[in-house]
Amino acid sequence: MDIMLIKTDKCCFVSDCYAKKENSYDYKYHNSVIPKLLFDNKEPEKTWDDKWYKIPKFPEKIEKELKGEKHNIRYEIKDKDNITKKFPEVINYNDSKNYSDDILDNLYNYTYDEKPNYKVDADVTIQTLCEIDNFIDFCDFNFKAIGKFGWDEKQYSITHANIKHQMIDRIILPDVLLVNKPCSLSSKQMYDITRQYVREHINSDFARITSDYDFCFTVEKVIPLLEPKPISYQQIFAKTKKERNKIHYRTAKTKKETIFEMTDDQSRHQGYTAINGMFASSEYELKEKVYTWLTGLINLINKPLRQCEHCNGSGYIDEAERVNKNNMIDKINNAENI
Repeated sequence: MDIMLIKTDKCCFVSDCYAKKENSYDYKYHNSVIPKLLFDNKEPEKTWDDKWYKIPKFPEKIEKELKGEKHNIRYEIKDKDNITKKFPEVINYNDSKNYSDDILDNLYNYTYDEKPNYKVDADVTIQTLCEIDNFIDFCDFNFKAIGKFGWDEKQYSITHANIKHQMIDRIILPDVLLVNKPCSLSSKQMYDITRQYVREHINSDFARITSDYDFCFTVEKVIPLLEPKPISYQQIFAKTKKERNKIHYRTAKTKKETIFEMTDDQSRHQGYTAINGMFASSEYELKEKVYTWLTGLINLINKPLRQCEHCNGSGYIDEAERVNKNNMIDKINNAENI
């Protein structure tokens, strides 16, 4: 049996699946024998790729464990009160041919002893595909997202399996090595991740989500007014004409300004900015860049603001800096896609 091996400066990876195409029968239904082998007396570990297994180092010895042989095969009587000269307590397997199947099935239990399991050298040939230095081990890439599936919206996870790699790398390299190669998430994936993250982490005291759809998303900042402002309004969706024409009054203590809006490059909803995809030189870097984007965005969304009393509310002040009203939206939507 041939085993492929990838040697790195941190560990080794082994596989016996030579099928490359993911849609091929041999790839989909491959039944590996590697979990049944021992590498220097240790079992291989599963990896994020179900076709590859991890071992600590290049193996000096590969063995397989065999089940101990049966011996002292016999029939033992079920009820000892039935012991007679004709029906002894134990019938040796070689003597059982002198008894009918009915007697053996009804009066006796088939049993045996087993010798201990033992190890033998596995008939294995190792093919070393490559040796890798400065190997970055797998990172647990997993971000919550929300999207539309059919008629329903539901939460889902974007994981290692959903990351896109360059075609040349997928052709040349085993999947287990792609973690170290350039990769990306699409605009739609970033939209779904960002939308779910903001939904989960927004502080409603300082910001509100005002559009929340699979194709467009808007967050507005809640800003206290310097002075409460009386406003009038009509309930245009009231049931009767009289109710619709009635003027209502209330006092506004806050105002809202759009702080963040997005669509994706598939939907391109009119008037909204398409969020960019995310690119990185490795999956680990991609994870860090997505996390940096999300935390930076939510920190800006949740930052408390107040109107500047010195310019009569035309600007905004937080604890650290003055933010001009006119560039507040641009600061987020044009932020560098880290």
